[in-house]
Amino acid sequence: MKIRNALQGDFDFILNLTLQNMERIVTEEWNADWEKDVEPNFVNLWKTEGEKKIIEADNRCVGYFWFEQPQEEKEIFINSIQIVEQFQRKGSGTEVISWLLKGYHNLDCVRGIVQRNNDHASNFFRRNGFRFIKETESGILIERELKENVR
Repeated sequence: MKIRNALQGDFDFILNLTLQNMERIVTEEWNADWEKDVEPNFVNLWKTEGEKKIIEADNRCVGYFWFEQPQEEKEIFINSIQIVEQFQRKGSGTEVISWLLKGYHNLDCVRGIVQRNNDHASNFFRRNGFRFIKETESGILIERELKENVR
């Protein structure tokens, strides 16, 4: 597996993968229309926020992840991890978590949001040491503490 910065030319792959993996989950969870409500918001946020990385295997794009490290904060917030279906459940997502933890030192925690109806993602994050903190308007806030004295 190789991780590289996302390029402008990767956006169609990213948008299509997100649509394939998340359309049903997000539209059911938020009772939203993908084309009218979700996609425009995704596009706007993608252009302005966070770091975006492409996951490659066998010389092809097999996923991406998108995260932010708020200024002055000792945390990373995962906006999205998306993997092509045939590469899911083969350790790519776990490698992404490991990459984040190795690449960003002195963190107190890694956080994200999981939709309530996304059992696959919920199970993935539990297996990777995340706990479920609270329900929000967007889903369930998850967190993996990295320092014993946090909170």
